[in-house]
Amino acid sequence: MKTKLFIFGLASVLSLNSCKTTPKETVKEEKTVVKEHVKEEKHHNKHWSYEGETAPEHWSSISDKNLDCAGNAQSPINIQDAKKAAKENKLAINYKSSDLRIVNNGHTEKFVISDGNTVSFNGKEYTLKQFHMHTLSEHTVNGEHFPLEIHFVNKAADGTYAVIGVLYKEGEKSAFLDKYLANFPTEKGKEYKEEGKLDILSVLPKTNHYYHYKGSFTTPPCTEIVEWVVLKENPTASKEQLEKLHQLMGNNFRPTQALNDRVIEIQ
Repeated sequence: MKTKLFIFGLASVLSLNSCKTTPKETVKEEKTVVKEHVKEEKHHNKHWSYEGETAPEHWSSISDKNLDCAGNAQSPINIQDAKKAAKENKLAINYKSSDLRIVNNGHTEKFVISDGNTVSFNGKEYTLKQFHMHTLSEHTVNGEHFPLEIHFVNKAADGTYAVIGVLYKEGEKSAFLDKYLANFPTEKGKEYKEEGKLDILSVLPKTNHYYHYKGSFTTPPCTEIVEWVVLKENPTASKEQLEKLHQLMGNNFRPTQALNDRVIEIQ
């Protein structure tokens, strides 16, 4: 009987010791968990870019704010097989001369515009906030890139956007770029302020024809709240101007996204 009691007691002690964790082991485990959590947080909060681990194919996973980048109505797209619009979506561009700042934000050269410039599209009014540049073009036409695309970003009172895309081709020198290209800031965070005024309409072609589809911002957070208007006519810039722009900004374009069930209209 005593032998049985001794064996039972010994087994109990061994069992308790096997479940017991020393304070040092507990602290070590907690530090490992915290370290892994911080590592995971850093992974999901990286700033986006156009290459490497934070390139466009990773945008939706590097931050929880960018989940829309994996959506079904993303931009840009390849423009082909456009259908004649069932109804007329009236476009009225009411831009004028404006004060401006040119800002290098690390991704593009952005022209920040003073208020008072508007666009009316399909009966809704939007205010121009800024325009910026992409080399090569983000939208393609029949699979072909253009050397430059300029986006005019217009915001409505309800928080939705209409963005006008202008596709430049190589040709005669651009008077607009001839005036401002030398003043483009070359470092992130730097800016150039123009004392005179820019005739914004001089940056756009004179056309009433355009492609239209519903899409998203082409940069994170890729929110799908954009009426896209891509003008059909192509202004020109010289080979030298386009090369200088590309040297300054590099390839800052997002690849085209799946059209899915959307329709591209031509007006």
